[in-house]
Amino acid sequence: MMLEAAILCIALNVYHEGLKDEPIEGLFAIAQVTLNRAERKPERVCSVVQARSQFSWTLKPPPVEDGRPWRNAQAVARLSLHTADFTGGATHFHALYISPYWKADMEPLGQWGSHIFYKPKGKK
Repeated sequence: MMLEAAILCIALNVYHEGLKDEPIEGLFAIAQVTLNRAERKPERVCSVVQARSQFSWTLKPPPVEDGRPWRNAQAVARLSLHTADFTGGATHFHALYISPYWKADMEPLGQWGSHIFYKPKGKK
C-alpha cells in the first residue's frame, strides 16, 4: 500500500510540475528530485510532495486529465523507484522561463527537459 501511495504522489508531482509536452528525461528528473527530497524512502514521498510551499501545484491542485501526459507520469513514477539518481543529488528545479529567488544559494547540476536542476551549495 505504501508503495502504491508513493507512486501516486510521484506521478501527481511529475504530471503537475512537468509541462504537458515535457521531454521524458525532464519527467524522470522531476521524479528524482521528489525522491531525493524524500531521502529515497517511499514512505516519505507523499509528505514531501504535500509539504507546505514545496511544489506550487499543491496550493490549489488542478484536476488530472486522463491522457498521454497522465499515463507518462504514472509510468515515470513506477520506473523512478527503480532508477538510480542521474541528477547528481538535485533537490530543486525551476522552469527555464523563471528565475527564482533561491537559486543564488544553489549549485546548478544541469538541464533536463524544460527545467534547470540544483542542489544546495556545499552539499555532497
